[in-house]
Amino acid sequence: MNNLVIGASSEITKELSKKIDIIAISKEDFDVRNLSEIESFVKSIVKKYGKFDNLIYIAGVQNIKPLRVMKIDEIKEMFDINFFGAMMFAKSFASKRVSNPNSSITFISSIAGIEAESGILAYSASKGALNNLIQGLAKEISPIRVNGVAPGFMQTKMTKVYTDEFVEEMQAKSPLGLVTPKDVADVIEFLISSSKITGEIIRIDGGYK
Repeated sequence: MNNLVIGASSEITKELSKKIDIIAISKEDFDVRNLSEIESFVKSIVKKYGKFDNLIYIAGVQNIKPLRVMKIDEIKEMFDINFFGAMMFAKSFASKRVSNPNSSITFISSIAGIEAESGILAYSASKGALNNLIQGLAKEISPIRVNGVAPGFMQTKMTKVYTDEFVEEMQAKSPLGLVTPKDVADVIEFLISSSKITGEIIRIDGGYK
């Protein structure tokens, strides 16, 4: 299969590369904030590698600040990467010139898009919008399958800014332990191989309560 992953630097991508062959796009290859250039970029990738079977959108950014101190540019950046970039890549992938029959799109969302948390409201809102996009796309671009994975708290480069106390609190709230990038990669592998699953957002959070 020909698999396109947006977000090459992610630990999830590294785990996924152990399971399936991927063409991974990094920020150095293309900045997803360049929304108007996504369609032409995707066409150039198809010209080089051929049509794709699966699009996996892992690119994301989080900003941990109370809403009262956030700047509008910071909020826009989160929506550009977490939501608008995802939408525009999906728009391009939906073309028959880009994707093969029986193809799929998988987005990395977050439980924050399902259960909002204080201090990350803009992030939660961007992921909530992504969840709505997933369910709508599954209807609009069928037979392309569209699903999401909503991980709980993971210890990654993006979450190293959290205090040890906060990490311990998340562990206490997760009976099965904190989620790992491998856990997420396992679910992605399952979704792209499941021909009858679409419009679903798979929550993987270690039983977070």
